[in-house]
Amino acid sequence: MKRVLTAHSENCTGCRMCEFACSSYKEGAFMPERSRIRVVSDSLEGWSRPSICLQCEDAMCMAVCPVEAISKAKTSRGEHFIQVDADKCIGCHRCSAACPFGAIVFFPESKAAKCDLCGGSPKCVEFCFYDCLHFVELSEEEFAKRNKKVKALTAKACKTISREELFRRRTGFSLAASRVTTVSSPQAE
Repeated sequence: MKRVLTAHSENCTGCRMCEFACSSYKEGAFMPERSRIRVVSDSLEGWSRPSICLQCEDAMCMAVCPVEAISKAKTSRGEHFIQVDADKCIGCHRCSAACPFGAIVFFPESKAAKCDLCGGSPKCVEFCFYDCLHFVELSEEEFAKRNKKVKALTAKACKTISREELFRRRTGFSLAASRVTTVSSPQAE
């Protein structure tokens, strides 16, 4: 069994508690702009949803890093995630440009940053009061199906990656990414 971060976007109210929890845990301050998870919204159409890192098996951000600052890692319970080594990062922004989902962020005085599942206990899930974010266990078969969907979504996103800037990618693919991460019967942990 493998645990993954999932999002049920239809439950998102746009409260941004996930961003506050993430920035507080990672940066020591309640600053949503310093969060690894982002809430995107369209006020005219009336929706909000979290934009999360899908922790891709074949991560494009990792493939384009010229100094190998991005690598695969595992939490203490064995959950796969992609990590950034800030000491190796040279701030070239290639990873940000390569990620079709806009999951890598850069802060003015720092290097690349992205979700690392908080070491296996995502704070965004802990503080999501509207049942939108979950950290669920998947069987090997469910995990393989999810990875297949992520790869298909990545291939689709790659067709537009060079034509759309980060915000449009994040906004455009957050619903599709949310659907990929949704499982039929979420069992939040």
